[in-house]
Amino acid sequence: MKRFFNVVAGAIVVLFTLSIVSCEDDISNVGSGLLDSGSTANVMYVDLVAYNTNSDSIRSDEKVLQNAILGVYEEPVFGRTKARFISQARLGTVNPDFGGNPEMDSVILSIPVYYKTAEADISIDTTYLYLAEGEVPTDTATMRVKRTYKLDSIYGRTDLPMTLQVREVGEYLYSQDSVYYSNKTKPGCNNCWGNINDIEVIPYVINPEPAIVTNQVRTYQVKKKNETTIQAPTVAISVKLDKNYFKQKFIDNGGSNLNDQASFIRNLFRGIELSVAEEQGFLFNFNPNAMSLTMYYTYDNPTDDTGNENYEARLQKTLGLSFTSLWASTPGFNVQLSQFEHTNRSNQFVNSYTNPNTVSGDSRLYLNGLDGTKSVIKFNQDQLNQIRQNVLENDWAVVGAELILHVDDSYNLKKPPYLFSWNQYKEEDKVKNLNFTDLTEFYNSYPLSVQFNPMYNYKDNPKTYIIRITDYIKSIVEKDTIYEEGSMILSMGNFLLNPTNSYTSIISGSDPFANNRAFNPHRIVLHGNATEQQDKKLQLKIYYTKK
Repeated sequence: MKRFFNVVAGAIVVLFTLSIVSCEDDISNVGSGLLDSGSTANVMYVDLVAYNTNSDSIRSDEKVLQNAILGVYEEPVFGRTKARFISQARLGTVNPDFGGNPEMDSVILSIPVYYKTAEADISIDTTYLYLAEGEVPTDTATMRVKRTYKLDSIYGRTDLPMTLQVREVGEYLYSQDSVYYSNKTKPGCNNCWGNINDIEVIPYVINPEPAIVTNQVRTYQVKKKNETTIQAPTVAISVKLDKNYFKQKFIDNGGSNLNDQASFIRNLFRGIELSVAEEQGFLFNFNPNAMSLTMYYTYDNPTDDTGNENYEARLQKTLGLSFTSLWASTPGFNVQLSQFEHTNRSNQFVNSYTNPNTVSGDSRLYLNGLDGTKSVIKFNQDQLNQIRQNVLENDWAVVGAELILHVDDSYNLKKPPYLFSWNQYKEEDKVKNLNFTDLTEFYNSYPLSVQFNPMYNYKDNPKTYIIRITDYIKSIVEKDTIYEEGSMILSMGNFLLNPTNSYTSIISGSDPFANNRAFNPHRIVLHGNATEQQDKKLQLKIYYTKK
């Protein structure tokens, strides 16, 4: 049986007066699914204690990396966050035949990014090639098409350019069953040799030509004017890698390590690290599964020249590397992980989680997507007991319960689309972390009409977030469910969505750690229960009717 939570470690001994609003309040948007649209109910508030905590590390391997993040961003409250990404790679073709006298022509790493699709955000410039001055292009004229896209899913100082650096991983990465964390100093698994999170990277930068990342990406295409069926190139950051480095490693010394994937990833090429050189800039999302590395090489034509005018003494071929993981449309087996370095945190932020007021609560709640910051929320047990008593003796029925979280907008941080939370309690002396049943009990098409954690209202800009826990509160006051040492955990981000049904449902209805914190760059400061602004005080709002 689940045990009901204690009242903040037994420190609160004063009975709180249950605050009831005598007037009726429209709950047509509560989303509990228990009342017809347009019904009304009484409203009351339950006090709570909310305080900050920070584990400073989150799981950040391919099990949660539907997307990846890269870059650096700093602002005065949460400080600087610098993100790096690491991935194994696998051969597109095992046991490749490089032919006679092979030479590496070029090596290109392609990193697909997200971009704005509105017509106004895409510019297209066309230049005709091989035309004399004044010549009118025919339908078969060769043209060079330059497309410029504005990046989407970016956060921070988007006006600053950054220098992308690519390095080779210097040690074998474990299997997809291994758990990696965002803080490289966090100890790894008990049975692993050393700390698997502290990954060795070879210092040499394998893209000697600077790869500059800005808030725009350009693609280039050469085509005939009448070729209308040819698709535009993938929108991606294209990085030229050191062709001599890859010739030495693959052509000159690949040998038997190219015969199978296991030998390749263990002995020859253990993966790449992506990072940026700068200390100021922005963070951007990209699709790690769609990355590709292509080696272009030439070799001697094995057939003799018979005088054919189309004969070529040297032939060209490619060898590709794949970075697919379990999130790809055709799942792959590469280990992938993101790690973050946090520096220059403000004193107020550090003090919030190193010295939280676990008795009376904090005035501000600090949430950062790329670390382990969380808010612990404990509801007043005496007040919930009063509601339970009214349910039993006065025929009350709870029809809605929600937390309305007010943004402290004085820091001018970009509003994240979602906040999310889960249920933490003890069962048989073990800590349990489970999603609230509200997540799956009351929703329509996730996340468009989600009832549990609706998307932030950018249109009306109310500077508030809502977390609805109607089913959870009903289970306590109407069904006598007991959660021992129970807490509501609030964090930055959202639940991972299922790609197999167009991202309209969540991956897991029970696991709160199946979330996007490992690629969510947002930061926010919220008013807590101890805020000096009473109209923004964090409370639990309950709607009830009398039978």
